[in-house]
Amino acid sequence: MKQSLPTIALIFLIGFAGHSQITQKIGDNPTTLNPSAVFETESTTKGFLPPRMTTVQRNAIATPPAGLMVYNTTTNILQVYNGVAWLECNLPKEYLEIPINGSITASGTKSQTFSNVYCNNCNATVLLPYYAANGLEHTIYNYGDGTITIKMPTQKIGDPNTGFSAHSGKDLPTTPQFTIQANRFVKVEFVNINSSAKYFKGVWLIYD
Repeated sequence: MKQSLPTIALIFLIGFAGHSQITQKIGDNPTTLNPSAVFETESTTKGFLPPRMTTVQRNAIATPPAGLMVYNTTTNILQVYNGVAWLECNLPKEYLEIPINGSITASGTKSQTFSNVYCNNCNATVLLPYYAANGLEHTIYNYGDGTITIKMPTQKIGDPNTGFSAHSGKDLPTTPQFTIQANRFVKVEFVNINSSAKYFKGVWLIYD
């Protein structure tokens, strides 16, 4: 049985399209694909540009799947969602050690990572500023078997009121503070409610 040229061409295109849904490569040497990759890019003159967005825009993504990746323009860090929280793919610009049984003050303008050295029954404190850049995040690790308390410094006259809210909905004490138990970590994010308000600026959201 003879097949017309258009029919043969159609069959070829359908087969090619089906194959292209399985493996794809763009850039240099597009015909040479790594056998372990379903999608590959190759170039010696250009880079890969992922979606870029602020922390607020990132948090608006509905039910992000594990493995989703974005470049956070608020913190200037590439981040990936692990199914529970957004994690940095590279270390933030500043990594600080929490003093044993001491306290350290977090920045209000740049993201930081805090951790303590292992210490038996040691307790430390991380002080958050009353006001910070919208979407600013800090990550706090407790590697010891004591506790780390996150709280605000003593409020001075003229300081704006800032709220504390746990992502889990857990009630926090009247004195705004949160305790990280042994071998746990949390992320805190400042959400600017009204930057022009005189008495209330925003909320520190604790991802527990």
